[in-house]
Amino acid sequence: MSHPELAAEQTYVDRAYDHLERMRQAVAGAVDRVDGEVAQLAMDAWATKRLRTFEDAEQGLLFGRLDFEAFPKPLYIGRRWVHDEERLQLVINWQAPAARPFYTATPQDPHGVTLRRRFRAAGRRLIDIADESLDGSNLDGAVVGDFLLEELERNREGHMRDIVATIQADQYRLITAAPSPPIVIQGGPGTGKTAVGLHRASYLLYTHRETLARRGVLVVGPNRMFMEYVSHVLPALGENAVEQRAVAQLVDGIEPELRDRPAVAVLKADTRIVDVIARAAALRLVAEPQELVLRLEGSFISVRAREVRELLETAREELGATAAGRGRFRMDLLRQFYGAYGRVLGGAAVRNFDEVEAALRAGGYLDGVLKAAWPTVAPDRLVRSLFTSRATLAEAADGILDDAEQKLLFRRDQGWSEADVPLLDEARSLLQAAPHVYGHVIVDEAQDLTPMQLRMIARRAREGSLTMLGDIAQATGAVVYRGWDEVLPHLPRGDDAVVEELRHAYRVPRDIMDVALPLLATIAPALAPPISYRTGGDPPSFVQVGEDELLTAALQETSRLAERDGLLALIVPDELAGAFASDDLRSSDLWDGVPVLTPREAKGLEFDHVVVVEPALVAAHEQGLRELYVALTRPTKTLVVVHAQPLPAQLAGRP
Repeated sequence: MSHPELAAEQTYVDRAYDHLERMRQAVAGAVDRVDGEVAQLAMDAWATKRLRTFEDAEQGLLFGRLDFEAFPKPLYIGRRWVHDEERLQLVINWQAPAARPFYTATPQDPHGVTLRRRFRAAGRRLIDIADESLDGSNLDGAVVGDFLLEELERNREGHMRDIVATIQADQYRLITAAPSPPIVIQGGPGTGKTAVGLHRASYLLYTHRETLARRGVLVVGPNRMFMEYVSHVLPALGENAVEQRAVAQLVDGIEPELRDRPAVAVLKADTRIVDVIARAAALRLVAEPQELVLRLEGSFISVRAREVRELLETAREELGATAAGRGRFRMDLLRQFYGAYGRVLGGAAVRNFDEVEAALRAGGYLDGVLKAAWPTVAPDRLVRSLFTSRATLAEAADGILDDAEQKLLFRRDQGWSEADVPLLDEARSLLQAAPHVYGHVIVDEAQDLTPMQLRMIARRAREGSLTMLGDIAQATGAVVYRGWDEVLPHLPRGDDAVVEELRHAYRVPRDIMDVALPLLATIAPALAPPISYRTGGDPPSFVQVGEDELLTAALQETSRLAERDGLLALIVPDELAGAFASDDLRSSDLWDGVPVLTPREAKGLEFDHVVVVEPALVAAHEQGLRELYVALTRPTKTLVVVHAQPLPAQLAGRP
């Protein structure tokens, strides 16, 4: 039986869409009402940006309504605001303060709300309504439904969906927290911390647009696959002013291709490398100031070597060894020379500043004096020399790294690894310029960032407007932290940071979470276990086979699950990834679109169905139990574990 007010609400929805279209046409038409080429270009850019915010309304403009005891008219909540011809609001943004009770009102604290109504829509068509009475009354024929459970049980898609219609009170509190001081959101698998971070970006831009729009918001994730997975959420919320990058993409022009051995990655994560880079730069920047002298109008004009050194020291004291510092030194030197030109020649000093500079530059003379005082050092080349020249590294690392550590760093390959990216960022910040500082930075899977990667984050959030999302139990990076107190000292205003926790696991069913939780006591005993919000799905199954049957059995289970609706993934130990990727094994059409992932590659992703292969082999890695915890908590419906070796002790009670 349909809700008695479904037709009336559909009429309201239709009216809202009509006015949304009118608003869209008004924006599109504004371009034609501007005179002048420059104004036209500016208006085109503005209109293009504004029109993008209308595009995603088709997925459901409205998702809720609030009735208040003190107001005669209800308030409709949606993904964006809509008004009529008289500028009266028909739909308000979910970020607006007036929408807060939609997420926070309870029967115990209703915030003046008498009814909270939720809509489920297919495009522009309403298909269901659920009412929640907060004053003890219910409309005849209305049903209270759990839209959150229905949303959680929907099949996954290739990209993460926004949760704006089903944000829970514990999530909303963190989404709407002030942009500073830094906030750390600790959350176990399925608690929605990634969604909280993305919706927080949208909320902060809406609420603090004047301060954040100019400098922007940066969202950083663990890898490209993860960033692609979450890439549609913010555009769906009407936000296109957010920059989204994987941590290895933070340095422009660098594409990591190499993979370091674990011991090398750990060494490159060590902040002692900062001192090595600084010393290597200092050795290349040894100054040998020369007198700047030139004959003009029959007289010798000069800036003595001692004066050149003083100008050099002043510029470096104020701006360091950066390109801006070198530019300041160059200009100060030219000004001092031009001043001397005027003093020596008086009225005979007929050349202007540009003409004097041109005379000094003739034949490369000025450039030679500048290079003697301030040699140009290419930061990327500097870092590469530390890896490819034993002599260069030995000189720079003397007393900082021992011989064995220096030997670890040496290589002949010309590419870059992910662990090299923070070193390049360090060198570029030292020798070129510090990176852009954002209005707010949001970092997901922050528990995996090394101290050197955290320095990259700190440069882009120097004022401490920062949100860190992660789960200490899932830490599998080169440096494994026991708690957030080991992470925060590397960040600006880390002493002021607030650590919050999300406890409710909305995504992972209880039966599947129960399989993984025994690992938690070993990998993160200080953490409280996540609380599963829902039951349902198939009971987890364990398939034990002979060693020579492992691949075949895993493929059979994967093929069986491939016939079901929803996303499927096969998660395998690093040692078996190549075997499962072979063309011979993946010839079936059932494999189209089924990813074969290692546990680390699967981190942050979610699938309806997951096959995990050989837990004992995963657990044998240095951070193996953490990797296994990640793998076991990826599914939302079905978990199948295929193994030949005995299960790890923490899972030994399973069939």
